[in-house]
Amino acid sequence: MSPAKRELILAALVFFALPVLAELVLRAARVPFDAQLYGPDCALGWRLRPGASGRVSTETPQWVRINSRGFRDRERTFEKPADTFRIAVLGNSWTEALQVPQEKTYTAVLEQQLNDRKCFAGKRVEVLNFGVAGYSTAQELLLLRQKVWNYHPDLILLAIYPARDIANNIRELNNAVTPERSPYFVFRGEQLALDDSFRSLPALQPWQIRLQSTEFWFDDHFRTLEAINTVQRYGKIRVAMAAARERAEQSGMDNLEYAIYAPPSTPAMQQAWKVTEALLLAMNREVRERGAEFRLVTLATRPQVIPDPAKKEDLLRKLGVQDFSYADERINKLAVANGIAVTQLAPALAAYAEAHNVYLNGFNASNYGAGHWNETGHRLAAETIGEDLCRAPQDAAVHISTTRARE
Repeated sequence: MSPAKRELILAALVFFALPVLAELVLRAARVPFDAQLYGPDCALGWRLRPGASGRVSTETPQWVRINSRGFRDRERTFEKPADTFRIAVLGNSWTEALQVPQEKTYTAVLEQQLNDRKCFAGKRVEVLNFGVAGYSTAQELLLLRQKVWNYHPDLILLAIYPARDIANNIRELNNAVTPERSPYFVFRGEQLALDDSFRSLPALQPWQIRLQSTEFWFDDHFRTLEAINTVQRYGKIRVAMAAARERAEQSGMDNLEYAIYAPPSTPAMQQAWKVTEALLLAMNREVRERGAEFRLVTLATRPQVIPDPAKKEDLLRKLGVQDFSYADERINKLAVANGIAVTQLAPALAAYAEAHNVYLNGFNASNYGAGHWNETGHRLAAETIGEDLCRAPQDAAVHISTTRARE
């Protein structure tokens, strides 16, 4: 055998041996990597992968499992059990709630509380969690049409996180990791129309989705690939955060999320509000036409639940506003004018945080006040929503029964 041939064989052996060695080392060291929970969706842009499971650690380590339908919830059947009142909750990452155990999410706690209190005339209550991180109101409307109605819900509860949802409803301000993959509704004349141009992206073609599904299988079974894809995901997140900071600077703010605490001063935010309000009314019409009830929940934002009054006042002065209620009040005004029930979480959660001097966001000294709700935040959200739902559940049942009888 010639020296050149021996060198070629040695190079080939090294080429194949290094990945094997890396795989063995990663397995032996038990290096933790975050699970790939999301996959492409040609109708919604992305979704949770059915049956996916694994560790997530962006805010606090948590083992997460996605059900077989692709939602962060226990297994649910399409067919609604007899004597059951079903509540479908639509929302983004605050509803998906990867930061706490599934049984501690506000949707799961709400289900338990409503059943304990027997608020719905003896009917068993199911609260189904359809939250997906990064979803806009546009995606939630499409999700309602394409998947949620299959579960025959009696009540649609739309959980709005104003600091993200309003901006995410237009392409120019969307803070999602992959805003180009989002569907949008745009005005054509005075009518909302779906802009589904994202479906032409190469990554969302059927053959590409099948290829990515194969890649996910390999990622789930080989630690080396899992490590590579973890690095890629974090890179995308950093790029998205940088883009969000740039958009905030262009809007004249340190943080784009702060734009909701005052009347919109830029054409982009004005358009975002216009689209958002039109989407809320469109969802309300569709739900009522289906004979179900529609309710809104405005989730408490981070500044609203700062437990230290001095820190809260400092931020108010910096933003030049008297309080953090502009978005809540505007949504409430729209809802009242159109007969939509609203639960505002900020007053109750802010009062609790200040009275007990506790953070409802964050999980340790390094991230208190940042990130998503901790278990206390979820519990208080569930209690506040439950109080509102239990005040007049009979009215909802009568409305639903009467409407469906006319169909």
